[in-house]
Amino acid sequence: MNNGFLNNVFLTQYGGHIGYAVRPSERKKGYAIKMLTMALEYAKSLGLQKVMLGCYSNNVASIKTITKCGGVLTKSKPYADGTPMNVYWVSLG
Repeated sequence: MNNGFLNNVFLTQYGGHIGYAVRPSERKKGYAIKMLTMALEYAKSLGLQKVMLGCYSNNVASIKTITKCGGVLTKSKPYADGTPMNVYWVSLG
């Protein structure tokens, strides 16, 4: 069983397991939640027990998407470029 270990320093500190984006013209249509839900299902099928996601702390849409999908804020810190960011973990068990 994989516990969600990331073996890349950048991903461990900032990026996490999953990244997604929705083009501006397609936002507010539910695509982000659907993409993240599918990615979480896939991560679970790989045996991951939890996954990390990061987003800028002013990205309200991503924060709502991550929390709707079970994300729990575990840390706020500066991103590599100094921009404030949040780190979330989603339990897949």
